Amino acid sequence: MPYIVYNAGMPQATQGGGGLHLPRKIAAAELLLGAIEVAVCVPPLLLCARILPDRWLWAKILVPVLLAAWAASLFRLVDLLRPLTEQLAVLQRGEKVKALNPDVARRALALAPRESALVHFALWTGMALVLAAAVFSTGGRDPLQAAALATLGVISAAGVAAVRLLVLDRILGAVRPILMPQLQTIQAFVTNYRGWFACAALATLGLSHALLALMAYALLRLPELARAAFPLWAVLLAAALFWWRSFVRHAAPLEQYFDATVRARGSKGPARDEPKAVAAFLSAQALPYRLSAWQALAVGLAGAAALTAAWPWPGLDGPAVGRMVVTLVLVAGVVAIYQRIALQEILRPLCRHLGSRHALPPAQVSSPVGLRLKLAMFFVGVWGLGVGFLWLFEQAAPGNAARFAFGVGLALAAGLVLLAIRDVVVPLRALEERSGEMSKGQLARPVPPWGEADELGRLAVIFEEMRRSLRDRLRSTESINVDLEREVRRRTEALEQRNAELRDALDKLRRAQDNLIRSEKLASMGRLVAGIAHEINNPVNAVINSLGPLDEAVKRIAGVVPAGPIAKLAAEASEILAVVQRGAARTKSIVQALHGYARGDETVEREVSLARSVEDTLGLLQHRLRHVQIVKDVDPEARIRGFPGQIDQVLMNLLTNAAQAIGDRGGTIRVSAQCRDARVLLTVSDDGPGIPADVVPRIFDPFFTTKDVGEGSGLGLSIVHGIIERHGGQIDVDSKPGQGTTFTISFPRRDTGPAG
Repeated sequence: MPYIVYNAGMPQATQGGGGLHLPRKIAAAELLLGAIEVAVCVPPLLLCARILPDRWLWAKILVPVLLAAWAASLFRLVDLLRPLTEQLAVLQRGEKVKALNPDVARRALALAPRESALVHFALWTGMALVLAAAVFSTGGRDPLQAAALATLGVISAAGVAAVRLLVLDRILGAVRPILMPQLQTIQAFVTNYRGWFACAALATLGLSHALLALMAYALLRLPELARAAFPLWAVLLAAALFWWRSFVRHAAPLEQYFDATVRARGSKGPARDEPKAVAAFLSAQALPYRLSAWQALAVGLAGAAALTAAWPWPGLDGPAVGRMVVTLVLVAGVVAIYQRIALQEILRPLCRHLGSRHALPPAQVSSPVGLRLKLAMFFVGVWGLGVGFLWLFEQAAPGNAARFAFGVGLALAAGLVLLAIRDVVVPLRALEERSGEMSKGQLARPVPPWGEADELGRLAVIFEEMRRSLRDRLRSTESINVDLEREVRRRTEALEQRNAELRDALDKLRRAQDNLIRSEKLASMGRLVAGIAHEINNPVNAVINSLGPLDEAVKRIAGVVPAGPIAKLAAEASEILAVVQRGAARTKSIVQALHGYARGDETVEREVSLARSVEDTLGLLQHRLRHVQIVKDVDPEARIRGFPGQIDQVLMNLLTNAAQAIGDRGGTIRVSAQCRDARVLLTVSDDGPGIPADVVPRIFDPFFTTKDVGEGSGLGLSIVHGIIERHGGQIDVDSKPGQGTTFTISFPRRDTGPAG
């Protein structure tokens, strides 16, 4: 029976690459199956051949035919499996191969076991029928016994064919997940498990009756019991119907589970808490015991019917009947034990699937027979077989047949010992392996039960619940850790961003502090300049006021002496006085502009003449505007209400920026002040390189500057913006790269109060 591989957990046979040694396994299986077939099918043929007049002639004919047919069957099996073995050989070498055609793989996996079983069944059945027909055609002794032996040969051939089908199907099923990993192998189980049950029942039936015939002939020396085989088949047919009906009825929970999970269209797979999974698991636990009990009862009833039918015949005295009853009990016990094991082997993948995919409550799932009782049954079975066959051997006549039958009995007892050891050791090793993996934190692979929910099986179920609980808690912890790491990362990024903002703010504060210190220095310098301008203004006024009378005196001297050197000196003095008068007037205008720009009257609003502010500012910036052409269009009536010094500062910053934008290459600055209804528009434009579009929105931000270090602080336009807002005005910028920049300031028009 093939292992079924699920996503939840893969059997170790396929994980370790055990399916890659397919030719070796097929060869070993052929040797074992050949030995079983010879042991089971040859004795009825030999007994039938003894009835023939010339049995050696038939042996010379049939044995070569048998060997040739056997070899042909083996070659056919090898040919069917060649695509699989080639693919597996490439995989074993670690090479990359193309995907195998699913139809070819499916055909080989399905056809090879069935064809091999049918060929061998036809081979042994044909041999038995040919010998029976030879007995009838040649007039051999006792044709009725020949017919009975042929019938026994047919049922024995069916049994060994069923064994061959199960063995080969299991070997090939181990490589199915390797060759077709995309195949949902649970569907293969759902499709084939009924046929596997029928094969297991047929194998047990055929082998048990072959064993009965062997015991009857070898240990009891009653070959004529073969004549009693005819009433045996009627009992077997009735028992087979009851067996199948019991199987269908008690397998109903399995069918309900398959309908709900596997066969349902659009199903996303069975849920972990599927309620039908527990019922299916309990049914899988009880089916092997119930069906094996039916099979043992059927064998016992059939043997009793045959013994009853043979009772009037000579040779069946009391001791012989007693030995036959003991033989029936032993064979029925062997049937019960081995068929239970075979059916459990068939259902093991389903039990592992249910344990892997569903939460099975340990308190609800349990095997009908516990581990203690099962070991006791194994112990009793082994000792019963050993003692029973030993007693029969002592009671039988000595000979090779008796020794062979005794060896078969000991082999059956030894098989029970090995199976008992396997049922205890293999689950413990699996638990040990998974415990080691779980101790290392490997919680992905499930811990399904070995097959039977005895104490070891329930321990595996508890381990699986523990694994799931640990995995869920670990995932919860990992999720919490991930959330914590994400939160820490977010907080760290926010902290880094805040730190960067704080660093930027600190830099701005430092620059602001430096600029405030510079502003304070400038304010102090302004006050100093205002004081100096005031002090200079007095002597300048004295000079100007003295130049007029001095010029008149020189003119009077020139009038008194109209000619001569004195007149000439008077004319030169008059020209010098004119130059001094113009210079003094220029000095007076500069001093007045400085006094107006630096005066401390910013707490008192006054009427501001924009024409005067423009003239004063241009006078102060005359040295900065040497390479610039100034175009003025100022309305003398353009007046606003505000602080004259601050308006002068606005013009100073705008004109300075325009001059710096033009540079030494020369250009034109246009200054305009016009009245527009209730507004006064002041415009300062230049034909410089302009301001990039992405920079325009930021030019009024404090400390933003595009100038080189030492040329600007980034406060000029910010101060301009603040002064204009303080005066209730608005400032707009129109700048295009390569076409210059225009600043337009709109003030509310106010015509009251003294002019500043």
